[in-house]
Amino acid sequence: MAVFGGLSAQDFLSDADTKISYSKAVTREVTKKSKVKPFIATSEMDTTSIIKTVLKTCEMGSVVGIEMEDALIESGAVGNVDFSASGEELKNIKQFVKIDRFQHAVPSTQSIVNQRNADSFKSRAKNSLSNWGTMKFDKIFFSAMSADCTNIVVCGHHTDATPANLITANVLTTTDVEEAKRRALLGLDALGNSVPPLIPVRTTQSENMGYYEEVEYFVMFVGTNTARNIKNDANWEAARHDALERGKTNPIFSGALGFWDGVLLLDVKTDTARQSGVLTSSSKFVGFGNVKTSDLSIYKGGIANQETEINLLCGAGACHVVVDEGVAYYDWVDKSDPRRMNAGIDRVYGLAKTKYVASANDGILADSIFDNKDYGVIAVVASTGL
Repeated sequence: MAVFGGLSAQDFLSDADTKISYSKAVTREVTKKSKVKPFIATSEMDTTSIIKTVLKTCEMGSVVGIEMEDALIESGAVGNVDFSASGEELKNIKQFVKIDRFQHAVPSTQSIVNQRNADSFKSRAKNSLSNWGTMKFDKIFFSAMSADCTNIVVCGHHTDATPANLITANVLTTTDVEEAKRRALLGLDALGNSVPPLIPVRTTQSENMGYYEEVEYFVMFVGTNTARNIKNDANWEAARHDALERGKTNPIFSGALGFWDGVLLLDVKTDTARQSGVLTSSSKFVGFGNVKTSDLSIYKGGIANQETEINLLCGAGACHVVVDEGVAYYDWVDKSDPRRMNAGIDRVYGLAKTKYVASANDGILADSIFDNKDYGVIAVVASTGL
């Protein structure tokens, strides 16, 4: 498989002019600047974050099975009876995540004629590639979470399963936030069908006098237009004030638009060619691992092809990230011109929206409400208002 410089992986890595490091510094920079960093689990034991992390040995193209715990649903027994009178199997079920890679490289823009020039190039390249890596990771995350959502709240049309009737005026309001929260708690879709309920995100924040409060909430990632439109809602001032108070004691809430009905709204901007963020119905989908393509135009409003933003209400465990080693950083001499250098990064990992598929598990729980349904995300589709 070709990597940087057009060489095979084996030839590239064995070349004496190729300097390689699994750079903790680059990995740290990529993660630190991510828009979803506060919601990435710091260990496999963390079950309250939106993005769960799984440490596995993984290679490009391999498929990793992640164990999922199914709730016990049988009635059990009452009274003084033998345990044999009641039993229920602990089911061995998994989600399967395909491992993929992202990569990028930059050439030097000036001749590398001394060590100072070389060091300057390496420093600039590492910073630029780290910024690119952050944007790429975030674009992959928002794309994966937006693909083929199985529970959609259409703003202004809560009993519609698709945006077929959405018009320009159907921007996000507090009423739409309340509907998304209702569905998250009750496990319902637009048609009243049972679907997986969402698990709230939890965080412990420090308060005055050593008192600690556990905050339980859902997170809604919103785009630029939605952030502007929600501020025009007559009910929004109270939500804004609440967010400012909480933001004083917990960095997770910094940058928050506000709380409404236990939902924290975060403005992560709208996806463009130069920034990551919430996707629109006209966005370029960034395929990765489990989902390579997705038709985002299905989120367009049916009236005059109205463009929408695909805002995301998320609960705990909505996404899985499988990681092995960190970002690999390379620099090497340009063989066609020894006065020039190249630098690049790549990352091999897996990322997938959490979803249980019974057909991949020998048909176990094929009649479950979880089968082939999103586990921790609801798409809240709103008109851009434009």
